[in-house]
Amino acid sequence: MKFLLNILPALCFFIVYYSSPQENSIVYATFAVLASSLIAFALNYALFKSISRMQVIILVLLLLFAAPTIYFNDPSFIKWKVSIVNILMALGLGVCQFGFKTNIAKALTGIANPIPEELWKKLTLATIVFLLMCALLNYFLAFGLTEYFNVDAKKADDIWVNYKTYGNGILNFIFVMVAFNKTYEKLTPTQKQELETLLTLAKEKHLAKKNSNDDK
Repeated sequence: MKFLLNILPALCFFIVYYSSPQENSIVYATFAVLASSLIAFALNYALFKSISRMQVIILVLLLLFAAPTIYFNDPSFIKWKVSIVNILMALGLGVCQFGFKTNIAKALTGIANPIPEELWKKLTLATIVFLLMCALLNYFLAFGLTEYFNVDAKKADDIWVNYKTYGNGILNFIFVMVAFNKTYEKLTPTQKQELETLLTLAKEKHLAKKNSNDDK
């Protein structure tokens, strides 16, 4: 049930975009994703009696970009969302790791990170570069196709909507898998065991919380 609620906004955005009139279809889809996100947020609280900090942040960010898109009838605002969010995450990682010298994984979980500091810095830097590249790619797909390659505006919007709906998620999944495997290969047997234990504990904690919510 929780999984369905999490994917509901993206599905609504995709379906409404392709079923709306060509003119202002992104604006209609933005209204749909905002409405469905508010409904999903309320249902999450009603059914599971808990709202995570991440869910609140996601909803607030959506409101910041969706509200002006709808009010001004201008899809440019929502198109900027992926780029700006990626840039903010990259800046956050950079400031935490290289500004405050804080291991963000330990700060978020409260558990010591078994990955050596130098290796973790390289992983953080790779993540920052990836996020900035995703920000640039979103900008190019949102605004550059028509401007630089004379792609038809509707076709360009179709490409951007497909990227926003599932392309960006696929890229993130691939990066996480590649980064994890490359990092894991460089760990000592002891560090690998510590990391596996940490991941197991995190999984068990997540399942325990899920089962607790299901019982309610």
